[in-house]
Amino acid sequence: MNSCATQISMPPTKELVKMYPGLNGAKGLLIIMVVFAHCLPPSTMLYFMYFFHMPLFMAISGFLLKEAAFKNGYKGYMKRLWHRLILPWIAASLIFMPLRFSEGRNIRLQFADIIYPYYHLWYIPSYLIGATICYTIIKHKIPAWIVLLATAIITIVWYNVYRDTPLTVTELPLYWLGDKRMVAYLFFFILAFCIRNKIVQINITSIQLISIQAIAIAVLVFLVLKNSSSIYIVWPYLLFNTCLVIFILLYIAPKNYFQNKWFLLVNEQSLGIYLYHPLIIAGVYKVLYNKGQHDVTNLQASGIFVVVLLLTMGLVWLLKSWDFTNRYVLGSITGNKKTV
Repeated sequence: MNSCATQISMPPTKELVKMYPGLNGAKGLLIIMVVFAHCLPPSTMLYFMYFFHMPLFMAISGFLLKEAAFKNGYKGYMKRLWHRLILPWIAASLIFMPLRFSEGRNIRLQFADIIYPYYHLWYIPSYLIGATICYTIIKHKIPAWIVLLATAIITIVWYNVYRDTPLTVTELPLYWLGDKRMVAYLFFFILAFCIRNKIVQINITSIQLISIQAIAIAVLVFLVLKNSSSIYIVWPYLLFNTCLVIFILLYIAPKNYFQNKWFLLVNEQSLGIYLYHPLIIAGVYKVLYNKGQHDVTNLQASGIFVVVLLLTMGLVWLLKSWDFTNRYVLGSITGNKKTV
């Protein structure tokens, strides 16, 4: 997030720590939720997690992107990201390639294998697209409302057309643009960027935001129980998450909330945990259960989650112990760190 919400991004700056301490713990909590969601079988709990955690995660990423990051131009910005974000993503993509082909696919690299990275790795390209759009807004002085409207429409289209499509990747229209999740949450990224850099001014109280969220949830539950079409459900979804993003950024980020030591520790290791936790999930499921993720209960998955999180943090600690992996696999350019 200025790399995965900042090391899925850039390392936290002194300004970030001083002005937005609430984000450090919030990012750690969100990373934990991402790992937990990936451990769950298809269930109501899983769908609940996906309802809000990725919009909020993308929003925090956008919020951490300051206009000053582009002071040396787009090329200078991408040069900064090359070692801190892009190289670790490439390394992870190569590491996960055998796992991708082990899923029953022919061992033949196709164009779709490049633009549709393995499972969770769509996030980094999505971040880069979001940063590129933000740079374009600033560089060419594009009215923010136009971009926000366009990305909101894209989110609505994704929710109704591509979210649960049975089509294969290459059957999708414009599939060569990349994973549709890459653009599904850009609205929240752009909105948060505009809030942080005062491109958009929002004056609304916390009580108003909470009230709107409560109404949106009530409407959503009603529509779900009525088996309503996605064309209706998407509106409370968009309204709830927009208000949640604004609430977190305006009323949580500047405060000392979520300063739990575990949340902060996970935040410090966020990029490594994000990149490699599916590798641990696959191994743990095979060793402990020798059956598919679809065949476990939520309770079993919760236990697996604890094991996965601890093992992944251990793996990240090992990777940080060696200069080469610390620099090129985890994107750290500040030297070897023996502790995390």
